Amino acid sequence: MSAVYCGSKRSYFEDIPSPPSSKRFRCYSPSDSPIWSSPPSSSLDQLRTAFPHLELTVLVKALEEHGNDLCAATRSLHSEEKKAEELANMESHAVAGGTFTADSDNHPASGDDWVGLLIREVTQSTGIDDAKVRAAKVLQSLEQTLSSRAREEAGKIFQEEKVAVQQQVEDLMKDNTVLKRAVAIQHERQKAFEDANQQLELLKQVIPQYQEKIRNLEMNNYALNLRLQQAEQGNSMLERFNPDVY
Repeated sequence: MSAVYCGSKRSYFEDIPSPPSSKRFRCYSPSDSPIWSSPPSSSLDQLRTAFPHLELTVLVKALEEHGNDLCAATRSLHSEEKKAEELANMESHAVAGGTFTADSDNHPASGDDWVGLLIREVTQSTGIDDAKVRAAKVLQSLEQTLSSRAREEAGKIFQEEKVAVQQQVEDLMKDNTVLKRAVAIQHERQKAFEDANQQLELLKQVIPQYQEKIRNLEMNNYALNLRLQQAEQGNSMLERFNPDVY
């Protein structure tokens, strides 16, 4: 990280005559390597040279907040970068030290445990920024846990409903099979009943004809009986008389 040093006791502008004709403004990194050897054209250019990784709007804002004081703006930017580095180091040490992480599998089971975890993480923080990071991790883990549990519950309910629907389908298929069998039996019975009715109708039509034949046969039988009786009577009378008499 590049830095600009403006002297230990004197202001930077005390070392630069107005206008700067012969002296050079020198800026050094923490390794004492010179960033430039010739004076930039403006304070903004000097900041851009010292902090090439920062956006132009950040540099302009730093100059405006410090009344275009180059040294003050430089110290402010260095301070902000140092804070960012410290925060990053705290986060890395916290993860390496075994503190709570959002990806941890050992999550609280109840709401009170989550509250206790949040309070513990905040109280163990080293500052406001660290507390925000810890609280954000706890809340992120809580959201992930709730989402995971919701998905598990939804999957469990769906599976139970699926099993119930499958059972209902199987029961309906069994009932349908029984119903089909009952319909087939009823159809067979109906067909047998219709066949019996047809036979009955045929018998009703044939019975009068047979009755007429029976009456005719009875009359013929009666007539034959009369003739037989008459014939028997005639034979008996002939046997009483001697044929030789005539």
